[in-house]
Amino acid sequence: MDEINQIFDRVFKRIFTFSDKAITNLINGLFDTDYPPDSQIEYSNRENTKADLKHTYSDLFIVINKKWHYHLEAQMYHDKTIVMRVFEYGFYHALETREDNCTFRFPEPVVIYFCNVADVPETSSIRVILPDQREFTYTVKNYVYLAHDIEELNRKKMIVFIPFQMVRVRDFLMPAGKARFLTENEIKELKKFIDSDILGSIKANLQIGNIKLEDYNQLLELLNILYQQIILQYQKKGGDKEMKPLLPGALELPNDKYRFRIDELEAENATLADKNAILTNEKEALANEKTVLEDRNAALESEMELLRRKLQKIENRSEGQ
Repeated sequence: MDEINQIFDRVFKRIFTFSDKAITNLINGLFDTDYPPDSQIEYSNRENTKADLKHTYSDLFIVINKKWHYHLEAQMYHDKTIVMRVFEYGFYHALETREDNCTFRFPEPVVIYFCNVADVPETSSIRVILPDQREFTYTVKNYVYLAHDIEELNRKKMIVFIPFQMVRVRDFLMPAGKARFLTENEIKELKKFIDSDILGSIKANLQIGNIKLEDYNQLLELLNILYQQIILQYQKKGGDKEMKPLLPGALELPNDKYRFRIDELEAENATLADKNAILTNEKEALANEKTVLEDRNAALESEMELLRRKLQKIENRSEGQ
């Protein structure tokens, strides 16, 4: 796997640090389900140990509302053998999450192809033959990302996949892996695509509540990472050295800086809240102590009044004698 594909792979895994709402929307879009936006998302172990003690690594196992299991595998190239590995990963997942020793429930799988691939069927299948010669067919759904436009991503609320539109940018700049020079009109079209289609979609999804603010910030960050890597690769392959300044600067916002500052302010706010709680407790303690002292003072005043009356009686008796 080359460097840029490794970046895409890491970006894919990073997506699943987004909010439960964003991931629920993604699952609904991929599998045509209808889970409510407040569903609970959990991630199962992605590392499995085989009988020979070797490790296998799958991509994502997602559990929704502690019941429904899904398996997502990402590919940058067409791999006709992936269905075998998906079956293997699914088996180990079913083994780890079984409810009893007699039932194995496989997760529902999908293989997502982010590259520009041809001749990928809607599903891939394998035959599983049991010892008694009975057989069943294990089927995996294939999702070819570039076959679905941005309008569909928006309609199905799958906006967390929007960073992979950078695959289109990469293929446009480097068809067949070779850098090409762009005309002024092509640069304008590329800028419009990034500004209007990609960034515009992210902003729109934030405004209508499909993603949270932290999702929005992470999407911009992931776009920036992919953009920088693609331009770097483009220049290494002999592309226009002046290309970078011609593309929109919106992708180069220092999102980390703002997010870190927000974290700092939240930490400061938490510290102030703790100090305020301490001061409030101290104030309550002082108020209680004041009340106790006032009660004691009132009791002493009552005792003093009784003593004064007794003393007055004694003095009156002395004068009468």
